This record gives sequence, C-alpha cells and structure tokens, in this order.
Amino acid sequence: MSLKTILVPLAGTDSDPVALNAAIQIARTFDAHVDALFVKLDPRDAVPMLGEGMSGAMVEEIMRAAEGEANSHLRTARRTFDAVVQDAQIELRDVPSGVEGPSARWREVVGRIEDVVPLEGRLADLLVFAHSRLDTDTQAYATVETALLGAARPMLLVPGNLPDEIGRTITVAWNGSAESARAIAGAMPFIRNADTVHVLTAETAHTEAAAGRRTVDYLAWHGVNVQLTILKPGSEPVGQTIINRAAELGSDLLVMGGYGHSRMREMILGGVTRYVLNHAGLPVLMAH
Repeated sequence: MSLKTILVPLAGTDSDPVALNAAIQIARTFDAHVDALFVKLDPRDAVPMLGEGMSGAMVEEIMRAAEGEANSHLRTARRTFDAVVQDAQIELRDVPSGVEGPSARWREVVGRIEDVVPLEGRLADLLVFAHSRLDTDTQAYATVETALLGAARPMLLVPGNLPDEIGRTITVAWNGSAESARAIAGAMPFIRNADTVHVLTAETAHTEAAAGRRTVDYLAWHGVNVQLTILKPGSEPVGQTIINRAAELGSDLLVMGGYGHSRMREMILGGVTRYVLNHAGLPVLMAH
C-alpha cells in the first residue's frame, strides 16, 4: 500500500492546527496530498424531533442559531487552513498534476459529520485527527470513533505536542486480531520507512507470546528491522502498559487495532482501545 491521499476533517476548533500540521508533515515524507474537509451542518438537521408545543418561530430560531454557529466554525477552520498551508509553503492543488511533492486543498461538504467523514474517508489512504478526550470534547471524540468504525481505512491520532518526525521508531501492539492485521497493513508505508520497529505482545489469557514471534517473522520478510518484546501486564490496564513501553522505547508512532470487542462492551467494561484513545501521549495509528 502506498500513502498518497490524507483526509483531515476540520471543525473550526483549537485541534485543527494540530491535525493539519501532522498531515502536512506526513505529506512531505510520502509526497502525498492533504484533503482538508469541513463538514457544514445543514440547519434543518439541527432541529430536534418536533414535539408538541414547538412553534414555527421556535424552529426558525433554532435553524438561524445553528447556521450562525456553523458559519463561525467554517470561517475559523478556513483561516487555520490558509495560515498552516502558507506557513508550510505547500502547493494548493485540486487534481493530480504528475509532479512529485506534497499538496493540499480545501473542501466543504454540507451534511452530518458522522455521515460525511466515514464516507469521504473510504477514499483516503489515511485519516488524521488530533487526540480528543471523551470527557473534554464529546463531539470530536464521537467523530473519531465514527470514522474508526465506519471508514474502513487507517486513522492517525496525534497529540498536541507533535514530535519532529512521525514513524522513525514504531511500536506495533499485536494481539492476533483482524483489527491488528488491518492496522499493520495500513501502517506499512510508515513501517517500511522506519529505522526501528518494535512488536509488543501482551501475554494474557487471550494472547500467546508465539503470536508476536510470527509477526516479527512476517515483517522481517518485508525487510523491516524488527524487535520483539513480550509484556506481562500486572494490575495496570493493558492499554497503559502498552503506552508506557512505547514511550520507554522512544517510539514516535504506536500501531494497533481498534475495537476488537464491541464498542458497547468497551464503554461498559473498559478496553484497550478506549484507554489509548483517552490517554496516549504519542501518535497512534489505528484500524478497525
């Protein structure tokens, strides 16, 4: 798999520059194209299910307020895009030109963000989001989850303190699941380009150490310099063990599957995906 198209959903918030700068950094590495997408809410979609007592005037007021808020976020997102692209000196391009080098474009789509982003993401090699926590930005977190589950493409989450490079030292969290396999496939452009790749397997009731050794063999056939680490989590969450070891190894990218169990089960019981989404301090590439 090559990496040539990167989708960055923008929302007119403080996280936009983080995601956009990360996408441009990756675009420079792979001579890729960055699609900055703003999804503008249709004011009619802001009106709740009509109940008794809601007058036409009330509906119009809700729609006006929603349109005003959407336009404000749109202006903020566009200013961010223009400033970041200008500062990075990235060429604006709407169609492929046959010339190698990073490029970017701005797009606007009207609709529901939870519908548009997964649909648009299916025609991108990578989606990029800033890290968001469920307890501080519910909408952004919900968009990330929806994209992870619905786009069928790899997704990169980046922290506010963006490293100078993404993917020089990579940690792959492997548990033998289909989601882990898809994550490795999606991360292959980074893995092949890395200086060092570490495979982590947490030895649990569900995962055997032998699974990690077979992954090392698989990546070695791709010419990857890979090392294996077997983790034995104690009382701390598996997600925390993985994050801590990735940091100890000096990793600037963590690769892992997302939501191997149902999302509802992880919401109720907790899980590795949800823990990493809320606590990771390094870039994370996930696939479902």
